[in-house]
Amino acid sequence: MILYDELYFEITLTGTKSELRKFISFLKSGELDDFFEIDSDYINYDDGYLSAEDDAEVSAVFTNDDMGIEIDELDTDEFLELFCKAGKNLDIDGRLYDSDDEEYSFVSSLGDSYFLNSKNVTRFNDELDEKAYEEESEED
Repeated sequence: MILYDELYFEITLTGTKSELRKFISFLKSGELDDFFEIDSDYINYDDGYLSAEDDAEVSAVFTNDDMGIEIDELDTDEFLELFCKAGKNLDIDGRLYDSDDEEYSFVSSLGDSYFLNSKNVTRFNDELDEKAYEEESEED
């Protein structure tokens, strides 16, 4: 999927503090500057991050808080391929969208260097989940 004009994102990163710290260093390194410049304000740590031990599970949200980033275009597959490869030691769950409300939701599980479209993730074999999925499909 290609997003245009203004980029918005909200991505939750969860894992050990040491792995999250490595990933944040990657974000700040400039490796993603071909897509857009990373601002430290985009990284919001959970409340327990500072006091947590290196092996404790913590999380952070990587978001631009609905303040659009001007872009010509963003190929979500190219961006997420690099992003998720760098974050393979984290659980990553997020969404990318543009000013036209084109949205791409994705997940990348701990240990995986790839991502999956959230709409294609297998649902639990549960009647309520199936009913909710059917209702959502009807709305689309």
